[in-house]
Amino acid sequence: MALNNIPKDYTQRFLLSLAATTVSIVLTFGTTAIIDRKKEKAEKREIVMMIMYDMRETLRKAEECDKNMKGFFDIQLDLIANPLKFKDSYLQLLSLLPAFDYSTTTENIFRSNIETINTIGNVLFVESVSSFYDKRSMYKTQVIDNFRTEGKQSADDYKSLTEFNSSIYPFNSQLYILTMKRDFNQCMLMMKVSDKDLDVFSAERDKLLEATNANNINEDIKPIIEEKQQRDLKMEQALKAAAAASKDF
Repeated sequence: MALNNIPKDYTQRFLLSLAATTVSIVLTFGTTAIIDRKKEKAEKREIVMMIMYDMRETLRKAEECDKNMKGFFDIQLDLIANPLKFKDSYLQLLSLLPAFDYSTTTENIFRSNIETINTIGNVLFVESVSSFYDKRSMYKTQVIDNFRTEGKQSADDYKSLTEFNSSIYPFNSQLYILTMKRDFNQCMLMMKVSDKDLDVFSAERDKLLEATNANNINEDIKPIIEEKQQRDLKMEQALKAAAAASKDF
């Protein structure tokens, strides 16, 4: 069939069909791309908030440790000036030894998964977070762990207490906290995260954990309780059998 013999209405229908198909393809792939971008943006935000929350909690715990070390120093000064108080101070000194406990789950996800770093897509942020986690590790080993070891030894006898230079630890602690805060604040600025954002994330996280625990704890603990009850019953039966057997002797 010659092209000039094709009916006009056929040509129009063909062009309309082609246009509709083209628009459909554009809308389909365009919508998918928009959804993917939104999903990626949401995932990035969630990862960033998780990291920032972990960093803020680390700083909060570090400041508690710093406060304990300063309290230890104050008690130490008082005991050095009043030796007669030392014999009753052991538990008081031990109670002020800081415990810098934290979970490395978020750090492990950040360091071990290249997809996490790719999702974040900010090299400076990644460097600042890595720097923060490096300092956190050094803070624990070089400040907290050493202070706990020397502090416990100094609580054993008065002479050791007078020889323990505890004042250096709050000094080192504050330097570490200062540098970690700098990394934290840089990350907050780079990713446009506010304290209010972290408060909301923290509240949502706590609410989710409470709901999860409330739903699971009864089912989780039930078999443990039942197992204990069975052991108690077996012990009771064994004791009764032992008591009955003793009457025969």
